[in-house]
Amino acid sequence: MAPRKSSDTPIGEVLRTQRIGVAKKGLREMAKLLGITPPHLTDIEKGRRTPSEELLLRISRLYDLPEAELRSGWSRADTIVGQVATQDAVTAEKVPELLRKARKLSSNQWDDLIAFANKLSRKKS
Repeated sequence: MAPRKSSDTPIGEVLRTQRIGVAKKGLREMAKLLGITPPHLTDIEKGRRTPSEELLLRISRLYDLPEAELRSGWSRADTIVGQVATQDAVTAEKVPELLRKARKLSSNQWDDLIAFANKLSRKKS
């Protein structure tokens, strides 16, 4: 599996290290596999550009990096987050409040919260 990004390592540096050390690909070869130009990939690795949603998913697959790690590195929430957070007035109000309260949860606490949300969603209103 891919090496983990430390909180102080820029995501572009993680990509470059992964491309060279793990994927064993040169810049031109990886850019071709990603369907972008080498200068575009250079800009991403140097932190001058962020990828589109589709490119982020291709990078995750080709670099063997977790999608969540890339999203965190680029501060890019999954599309569903915005869709849910704005689906109606109640969620537009409550989702930010929930996320503020949940900001420092551990992985296990998130799992518990998700399990509780699953249980609530199965209840009849």
